[in-house]
Amino acid sequence: MRHSTFSSPLLFLPLLLCLLAPGGTGAAADKPAAEISFRRDIAPILIARCQSCHDAKVAKGGFRLDTFELLMRADAKKGAAVSPGKPEASKLHQLLITTDADDRMPQKADALPAAEIALIKGWIAAGANYDGGDPKLALVEIVPSLTHPPAPVAYPAAVPVTALAFTPDGAELAVSGYREITFWNPITGQLVRRVGGVAPRTQALAFSPDGKTLAVAGGQPGELGELRLLEAASGKLVKVVFSAADLVLDVQFSADGKLLAAACADGSIRIFSFPAATKKLQIDNHADWVNAVAFSPDGGLIASASRDKSAKVFDATSGEILSTYNGHGVGVFGVVFSADGKTVFTAGQDRKIHVWLAQDAAQSRKQSDAKKQAEITGFGKEAYRLARGDGSLFSCSADGLIREHALSDRKELRTYTGLGDWAYAVAAHPGTKRVAGGAFNGRVNVWSTADGKPVTTFVASPGLVTAAGKLKE
Repeated sequence: MRHSTFSSPLLFLPLLLCLLAPGGTGAAADKPAAEISFRRDIAPILIARCQSCHDAKVAKGGFRLDTFELLMRADAKKGAAVSPGKPEASKLHQLLITTDADDRMPQKADALPAAEIALIKGWIAAGANYDGGDPKLALVEIVPSLTHPPAPVAYPAAVPVTALAFTPDGAELAVSGYREITFWNPITGQLVRRVGGVAPRTQALAFSPDGKTLAVAGGQPGELGELRLLEAASGKLVKVVFSAADLVLDVQFSADGKLLAAACADGSIRIFSFPAATKKLQIDNHADWVNAVAFSPDGGLIASASRDKSAKVFDATSGEILSTYNGHGVGVFGVVFSADGKTVFTAGQDRKIHVWLAQDAAQSRKQSDAKKQAEITGFGKEAYRLARGDGSLFSCSADGLIREHALSDRKELRTYTGLGDWAYAVAAHPGTKRVAGGAFNGRVNVWSTADGKPVTTFVASPGLVTAAGKLKE
């Protein structure tokens, strides 16, 4: 099964990623205790090996360690997990070294390497000192920006395509990979360049309107979420905008390029100025993952789609909620505004696109429950991402099709076929009259929106070799 009914369809990557992922943190076992840093040496171990079972969502055994404050908090019955200066008396250390398979942590996983256990023991023995600033901050917010391992030179299997973005001039197509972004010629299907240094999973890509910056959203489920800005031409890291304890699922620029918004698995929407990339606003209104966000054309509003079965519209300056749409009744995956910003289109698990007003004119700027104006049906399976073209709405879905509908009357204009598997990503470029779709099988297709004919197709996994020993396109 490719995704759980209750999970985002954009999270899946095949088991080969587990095989490719390096183990451990590379920390030295013989580091002097006085030199051990919590934020640099200990927090990354806890995030990678422990946090997924001991965060706010799971908290196995009632124990949380997603912040330093919670790690050090004593339980009335179980006592303290960490006793500064006394590793043998610290429950954290005891559970790492016990030979009892039922008690040893992490459970149902390999034991921590001896080097990592030695680091934790040394840190506790030296007094369990903290050098991360505010102890209430999430561990992922205090660790130094990660230097991600390189992407594989050659892929042993195709990686599902979860994000696509045309450069503003339409000359290149950026595609998600494993720990990298690949750039392709959308006419010939030839690989142009590879840019590494990003998280294992990329969930969304967005170019700044001037084409100079590429925003990359992604992370590792239950461990890390991050938003990075790269210099589009060179791939050079411009800035790690922020890190979080779980995936960043979407990223979008406002049309004027002055704002940048991120949708997060922790239920938040974060809005930043651009190019400074300083946080202006955080909206914590959803009860579950925010799968997608979209700015209105004038940048004044921001719409969201969430796993909590709702879609919402907020004032992008104040964060004030203006309307809530509950019509899907199931998880909502995609969202875009109409060209005039008055209407919102949302795609969901109910195999429909719903059309509703961004604001109730009678309510003005006050919060209201949005009412459905229309719906688009005919999807064989769940509808995922949405993209707006010149007078058209493009969608991708689990039935493997990219569809084009007229924004004005919602009539289906074309269906683009040939991906051969679940379609997880879609991107449109009105200027060159092209649309691209990405699928679970790693395939990317580009079509002409002028006549619906295929332009090119390729598998976006560099170095992938077939059983016959020939390089796949």
